[in-house]
Amino acid sequence: MSFPEKLKSARIAAGLTQQGLARQLGVDKTTYCGYETGRRQPDIAKLRQIIQALRISGDLLLETGSPGEVTAEELSRLRKYRLLDLHGKELADLVLEKEYDRMTHVAERQQTGGITYISCYDLAVSAGPGEPWSSDSGYKTRLEIPTEQVPENAHYCARVNGDSMEPAYMDGDIVFVERVEGAINEGEVGIFFLNGDGYIKLLGREELLSLNPRYAPIPLHDYDDLRCQGRVLGKL
Repeated sequence: MSFPEKLKSARIAAGLTQQGLARQLGVDKTTYCGYETGRRQPDIAKLRQIIQALRISGDLLLETGSPGEVTAEELSRLRKYRLLDLHGKELADLVLEKEYDRMTHVAERQQTGGITYISCYDLAVSAGPGEPWSSDSGYKTRLEIPTEQVPENAHYCARVNGDSMEPAYMDGDIVFVERVEGAINEGEVGIFFLNGDGYIKLLGREELLSLNPRYAPIPLHDYDDLRCQGRVLGKL
C-alpha cells in the first residue's frame, strides 16, 4: 500500500474528513487532497502533525508494499481495543488466539498412513459472476487425498464454479488454498470475499482478473469490502 493510500485509510479510520484533517494541519483542502492523491508530499513538520492528528506510528504510515498492510477497519478495531479494561482485553485476546489457531493451524488437515484428510468448503467459489459466501459458512466435508498430492502449506480446499479461470482452473475443480495474513501479491491467484460473494481470481492492480478472456476485470473501489481468504496453491 502506498503512502497516499495509507494516509487515506488512516484518516477514514480516525473518523476525519479531508477538510477536517486539513484544518488541523493548517492547510487548505486542496493541498491536503494532494497528499492523498500523490501530487504533493508533506514536509517533515507536516508529517509529524499528521502522525499526531491520526494517532498512528510513523512506521505504519511510511512503510509501503508490506503484504501485512493494515486496513482502516483494523485500525478502528485497534482503537476500540485500547479502550477496553484489563478484563475486556483478556477476553478479546482469548477469542483472538482461538480464532487465529483455527484459521491458520495446519491441523485442519490430518495425515495418516500416506493419506491426508483436509477440510473443504461446502460453498463453491465463483470463477464467474460471484457466488454468495458467508464468513461463518463452516466445513462439512473432509476429503481423503494421497499425501503426495497435497501441497505442504495447504490449509483447506474449495470448489470452483464457472469457467472464467479456464484453462488453469475448470468448473468443478477442487483447489488447495493456503491461508495468508493480509493480502497476496499482485499476479497471484487467490480466494476472495468481495461484498459478500466468493471468487477465485487473479489479483491485479485495483482489480480482480479472470484468465478466460471472455470475462472483463472486476474493478475494486475504496467502498468495496474485499477480504483475501488465501493463496491458491494448485488443484486436485
